[in-house]
Amino acid sequence: MEIHRQTCQSCGSIDVRNILARESDLPMTIYVRCAKCGELVARYKLREYYHHGKGLDSFLRSQAATIAESGRHVLGEFRRTQKESVEGYEAVLKELEKEGKEV
Repeated sequence: MEIHRQTCQSCGSIDVRNILARESDLPMTIYVRCAKCGELVARYKLREYYHHGKGLDSFLRSQAATIAESGRHVLGEFRRTQKESVEGYEAVLKELEKEGKEV
């Protein structure tokens, strides 16, 4: 078994906060936010895992059971996941601010 602590790629802090986002008929999404600098550290979904800032290798490890048609397909999926993660993180932060909750 390997055990890891979540670390911010931007500042190196291990002080992180999870933000949970639920929408009906969709898997729950967990955004991990650095408590020190506010950067997106990672996003978790029940069906996939994307570690922001870790690049394609991290994405490929989470897709090990998926057979891809081509390298271009995998790269396209990585870019889509990266884009959706950043956009979702920004939307969750805006929603928390709108509700007056601590971010």
